[in-house]
Amino acid sequence: MKNLSDEELFRLVRFDDERAFTVLFDRYKVQVYRQVFRRIQSDADAEEILQNIFISVWKNRKTIVIEQNIFPYLMGAAKNSVFEYYAKTSKAIAHSRILSAIPEPIEYPAEDFIMARELEGLIYLEIQKMPETMRKIFMLSRNQEASVRDIAATLSLSEQTVKNNMTMALKQLRLKLDSKYMIHLLPFVLFLN
Repeated sequence: MKNLSDEELFRLVRFDDERAFTVLFDRYKVQVYRQVFRRIQSDADAEEILQNIFISVWKNRKTIVIEQNIFPYLMGAAKNSVFEYYAKTSKAIAHSRILSAIPEPIEYPAEDFIMARELEGLIYLEIQKMPETMRKIFMLSRNQEASVRDIAATLSLSEQTVKNNMTMALKQLRLKLDSKYMIHLLPFVLFLN
């Protein structure tokens, strides 16, 4: 079940499959926790927010729409939860700090959104074309925010091999993606992530 995509797992979750939900939780709990903790700097509160996010996902599983990947949804929930945390605890200094760290929402034309989704699909396809080791290194770095040292230890590789593969992966993505996408949509794609 761990090999299923987010979309497949969430389809099972919709039909009350607790095991599929546990797999999704295990897949993303560290990343969500890191995002929350980075903003509130409280272990206990970050843990509580993490639990509340996943409880909300379970409660709303019938209405949540996940097309490919649940990660963007979870990151949005994390941001909203951090806002709620500061509102409830009335930490004015921390609240202003978090507000200044998050850019103002920008409205993008529908065409930009469509092009961003297309770009996301192209990036996904290019990642799938990478050699297995390079793909694993890239995914650990980008999706799980693992350090070069952690990736090297996990995959039993030298740190230099990890660095070389990351450089080649990024170069490959840059070469394959049309420059019109990168220049026009880079801010939008960064905003989505």
